[in-house]
Formats: sequence, C-alpha cells, structure tokens
Amino acid sequence: MKVVLVSYSGTSASILKDRMSAWVHANLMEAEIIISSLSGLDEGKEDADIVLVGPQVRCALASVREQVPDHIPVLAVDTRDFGMARGDRVMQEALAEIRRYKDQLLK
Repeated sequence: MKVVLVSYSGTSASILKDRMSAWVHANLMEAEIIISSLSGLDEGKEDADIVLVGPQVRCALASVREQVPDHIPVLAVDTRDFGMARGDRVMQEALAEIRRYKDQLLK
C-alpha cells in the first residue's frame, strides 16, 4: 500500500508518519508512507492507494482532489488525530476510506 501525506511542512507530518509506520508494522502490513508538500504533489501520487491531506493545507483540499487521479481517494486528516500524531487512527480511517471508495467505484 502507498499512502501520500500532504502537509505544509514536514516537521509535524514526520512524527505522524513514524506513528503510522509503527501501526502498520505492528499489524503485520506493508505500506510506503511518503510526505509531500502541495507543490511536490506532482511526484509520487500516481500509484498511491490514498492521499491524506493535513490540517495545515485543508483549505486546498479541492485543489488536491483535482490533481489526484479519480481512482485514488483523497481524505482530510482529522485535526486532533494529526496534532496528537495518532498514527493508528489515521491509518484505520485511511483503510476504511480506501474500502468505501473502492466499493463506491464498483457501483
């Protein structure tokens, strides 16, 4: 699985990324989690399973959706989960969104 985490700066996002990676590892899953800025979103998103948008750039959610192919879900990360670096909750929500999105595409 490939997760792209879009944020304004990498500092807080890197802490969340580490916690997300720890949850993935603890649950015997494999995932590549990359951090991207808005301007760097052009690279690395084509084969993503989901694009997560951090609270700092939530105002650009519509713009991110336009940049991402239709078959990839885009999800705004909950502000509290991001701020508290709750990697487990962010990954669980991401997985649920991937399932919902794929189910919706099949209909």
